[in-house]
Amino acid sequence: MTSKKISELSRTWWHEETEGVAFTHALDMQLLHSEQSPYQKIEIFEHEVFGRVLTLDDLVQASHADEFMYHEMAVHVPLLGRKRQNTEVLIVGGGDGGILRETLKHDFVSRVVMVEIDQRVVELSNEYLAINGDYDDPRVELVIGDAALYMGEARHRNDKFDLIILDLSEPVGPSSSVFTRKFCEDFSACIKPDGVVLDSDSIFVGKERAYFLQELCGDKDQNLVSIMQKERLLPHVAGYRSIVQLYPAAEFGFFLYSHDDHDYSSPAMDFTGRHYNADLHKASFALPTWWKENLGF
Repeated sequence: MTSKKISELSRTWWHEETEGVAFTHALDMQLLHSEQSPYQKIEIFEHEVFGRVLTLDDLVQASHADEFMYHEMAVHVPLLGRKRQNTEVLIVGGGDGGILRETLKHDFVSRVVMVEIDQRVVELSNEYLAINGDYDDPRVELVIGDAALYMGEARHRNDKFDLIILDLSEPVGPSSSVFTRKFCEDFSACIKPDGVVLDSDSIFVGKERAYFLQELCGDKDQNLVSIMQKERLLPHVAGYRSIVQLYPAAEFGFFLYSHDDHDYSSPAMDFTGRHYNADLHKASFALPTWWKENLGF
C-alpha cells in the first residue's frame, strides 16, 4: 500500500496513556459500546486485525487477538507446575471470563470461586467478547462484590485455596482497594500450605531501572510484588515472564507467592493450549539479567 493510500484512510485513533512514564500506544478502532458503570468506564472496540478489545477506564484488558497468551500463562503454569488433585481455585477479578475458561479445562479442579466487583464487566464481556468460561459449571461460584471484603471474610472463616489468581486491573478505580498490605495479609492467610498465589503486571525498562505498571498508574507504594518481597507474608517469591502484545510495553511478568520453596518451572503433567506448552512453561522461567538486578529475582 502506498503512503498516499494510507494517508487517505479514515483513522479513529484510541490512545492508552501511561502518565507515570509519559508513554502511549494507539490503536485505530471503532467504538462498539461505551458506558459508565457504578465503578468504572467500560468500552468495547472493534479492531480490523485484533478483533474485539475490552478497555476499563481507558486501559486495555483483553483482546480477541492475544487474550489467550495472558490467560493460558496465568493459569496453566501455577496449576500444572505441581501435582494436584481436588484443587480449589479463587479468581480475584477476571470479569472477562478468560481465566475461568482456562481453569475449567482441568478435571482435577474441583471448585472455582470468582469474585468480580462489576457485574457489567461480566455481562458485556460475555456479550461482546465471548471468551468466558462456563458460569453454569457446577464447580463455579460467581460472587459479585468487593474482593478485599471477600478475602477478609474468607480469612475469618478459614477458607483456604490451592491457587489464588489475582486477575486485577491497574490500581485505580475499583481495584485500588486490593493494592494494600491488608489485602496481602488476607490472601496470604487464605492459601494452603502447598498452595500458591499468582500475581502479574506489565513491566517497563527505563534507563535507570525497571518499573511495574502498578507503580506508574498509582502510588509507588501500591506494588504487590514489592510488598510481598519486603514483608515476606508468603516467604517464597518467584517470577516468570511472557509477552502480551497489546499490554503496555508488551513485556509481562507473572509472580508466584507461596509458603514453601516449590519450583514451578517444570510441568507435572502434559497440556498444550493455543499458546501454552511444556517447553514454553520451562522457558518462561529463564529470566533476563535486568530482571534479576532490577526486580529482585
